[in-house]
Amino acid sequence: MNRPGRSQAPVRGARKAWLKGIGAGVLICALVTGCGGGDDEKAAAAVKPGPTVTVTATVTATPALMESQVDGTVADATGAAKEHGYRVTAHDASEKNASVADDWTVCFEKYGRDSVDFGAVAAGAPCPKADGRPIPWPAMPGVIGRTYAAAATAVGGVTKGEISVKASYRDERVPAGHDGWKVCFQSPDAGTKVVGDRDVTLWLTKSGCPAATGTYKDRTNDPDYTPPVAADSGSGGSSGSSGGSSSAGSATGGSSGGSAGTTCEITSNAGNCYNAGQFCRDADVGRSTHAGNGRLIHCRSEGSRNRWNY
Repeated sequence: MNRPGRSQAPVRGARKAWLKGIGAGVLICALVTGCGGGDDEKAAAAVKPGPTVTVTATVTATPALMESQVDGTVADATGAAKEHGYRVTAHDASEKNASVADDWTVCFEKYGRDSVDFGAVAAGAPCPKADGRPIPWPAMPGVIGRTYAAAATAVGGVTKGEISVKASYRDERVPAGHDGWKVCFQSPDAGTKVVGDRDVTLWLTKSGCPAATGTYKDRTNDPDYTPPVAADSGSGGSSGSSGGSSSAGSATGGSSGGSAGTTCEITSNAGNCYNAGQFCRDADVGRSTHAGNGRLIHCRSEGSRNRWNY
């Protein structure tokens, strides 16, 4: 609403003047500088997108930690290492540089970031003190003079081989319960290097060791044993009885005690006449000969032994 008393002409005039100013400014801007629009379009045209670059990063995963494989077999250790993501190699842990087998025992292990190298020795061999050193094979203990029980314990500490027992005397038999019997001889000897599970032989006796194996505890059991000559009870008699004894000896083919006139068709390996009760050889079973006393004796088989008997 127009209030009375006020003129509207100045307002219309001012507005026209303002619009004219705006129009002139726009015209000048377009003619001189383009009002900044051209610069923006040029800048936008100058910025062009470059080629797309694709970067591929290779990441090697670190294997999972695993427990020590020392004392296990190479086969088991290799399987466990591969399951954990390791690359596996193996070598001879001794100075021999031999080819490693699956049943060898792991002594050393050396880890890289994603690899492991096992140092191993042949099954049953002890580990060297350091990788590449000689295998410290144990030495056979000396067990002579010990009881079988004590000797077996000592031997078992250096080898898992078989322990065989033999009698130290040829006329003695080792019973099943021989733990208390004494060791007289051993093989291998004390101090011998025990390589692997070596077998051991022990010669035992119940009491009193011989000087060497193969002897007889009772000398009369030796087939080559010749008993001492018994004194002739008639030797102190008259010359007549002495002569009669000589005739009797001649008639039997030998004299009592094996004098120079005795004839022994079969003799021992030592060249002596046999006597009744002595062992005879297998080759003489069924044969007969005259004994040292001139009497005829026969070789007969008696169970596991052969003996000369009348």
